[in-house]
Amino acid sequence: MNPFINPLITIPFFKNYILDPGRIERLNAKKLEQYQNKALRKMVSYAYKVPIYNKKYKEAGIHPNDIKGIKDITKLPFISRQDINKNFPDGIISSNFNKTKGYVICTGGTTTKYCCNSGSEPVCTYTDMPSMLRGNLIAFRENRFFNLNWRKTRFAHIGNFNPFKYDEVFDKNVITYAKSFFSFKNYLSIQASKHTHKIIEKLDYFKPDVIISYPAIFQDIAYLKRKGYGKNIQPKLLLVGGAMLDEYTRSYVEDVFDCRMFNTYASCESGAEIAFECTERNWHIHADFFHLEAVDENMELVGPGERGRLVITKLWGSGTPIIRYTGMEDWITIGDGEKCSCGLRSPIFGKPVEGRVNSNIVLPDGRVFPPSAFLFISSVLHGLETFKVKRFQIVQNRVDEIEILLIIDEDLRDRGPSFDEIARKIKKIYHEKTGPDITITVKEVNEIEDDIDTGKPAPIVISHVDTFKNCNI
Repeated sequence: MNPFINPLITIPFFKNYILDPGRIERLNAKKLEQYQNKALRKMVSYAYKVPIYNKKYKEAGIHPNDIKGIKDITKLPFISRQDINKNFPDGIISSNFNKTKGYVICTGGTTTKYCCNSGSEPVCTYTDMPSMLRGNLIAFRENRFFNLNWRKTRFAHIGNFNPFKYDEVFDKNVITYAKSFFSFKNYLSIQASKHTHKIIEKLDYFKPDVIISYPAIFQDIAYLKRKGYGKNIQPKLLLVGGAMLDEYTRSYVEDVFDCRMFNTYASCESGAEIAFECTERNWHIHADFFHLEAVDENMELVGPGERGRLVITKLWGSGTPIIRYTGMEDWITIGDGEKCSCGLRSPIFGKPVEGRVNSNIVLPDGRVFPPSAFLFISSVLHGLETFKVKRFQIVQNRVDEIEILLIIDEDLRDRGPSFDEIARKIKKIYHEKTGPDITITVKEVNEIEDDIDTGKPAPIVISHVDTFKNCNI
């Protein structure tokens, strides 16, 4: 049966379609807080029927009646990635949730052997059709900001369509049935692990207005376009997510496509975009869908303007509730009520998201650099005015040993600064930032190996050092 002919699904969806996209612009701060309070009370009541939450709340002496609103959220215990994993499947959903009509969505690997009960990573949660439909309405809000028409704008999404990944589950269970009522000829889905030449062939034929993908994918297709491929690829907007975007990659890609690139911020657990970057390059939080907190290494709240680890609460949806969830492990900075000049009224981050906690660069003297704060290579390449580097990766093998891998564009090898000059300047700036006792190696490589299991390009910063063993965050 096509779920779109079920009034229990379609009527709430069309109601939300009318109300959700413009809500955060309609509400002032006081009314937004009232909305959040009501949504949180509803989610906590739902979570109390979910075994893992029920157990934790009872251990903490908390009942849903104790939670009147957002100001009471600190009374609730944290939920970790391990809590979700250890209690999958029945312990993370209400007894009233019909698993046969729900969907499992996982971070991490591509097959069920990676799916759940792994003890740590990845993590799997349940969702359902109404939740996915509602989460997708956030995209309508962002489309409105960028003046995009979901019926006419040509969208190309180069994502992870492996089993149990959100992109695959959404395409299979929402788009497939929606095609009975709407044309989706203006939407193209491409598996990110396909060969770059195949990706650019599809894009060239499709002629997208908007391309959505990972930073490394954009850099790969931009490289081929520099070589004369994809002459029909002339997008008006590039949206990037799923990994950290550095300034060199942004400028490299924007230079090729002659259009702007903006960040989006989401996760499998969130089930929707948490925030997005506006034309003023501020990150706007969808605060009517999510409540965000930041904590230090002792799980104590940090104030606005201070860097901390993300704690996220979903204010909507069914399946697995996400309330005070610590498993995303990203560095964020909550804003202090600043307003953005772009015109949007939604709250903004104090700083852009700074990458994963487990990718921190830790130095022998205890200093810790979040991934985004360790990309000094971008300033070197900008200063040299070169796009000779196709791709790069920073790897910390030991606390006193850092390796920087560069892939060089062969067609540009003999133009502009030499590899030796680039390597020397990169090594110099990293020694200045880290100190002389760190071994910095700059190496040219032919390729940077992507992660086949996750279906995503490799991160640009990798650390094999324990962040919290000896650090000053």
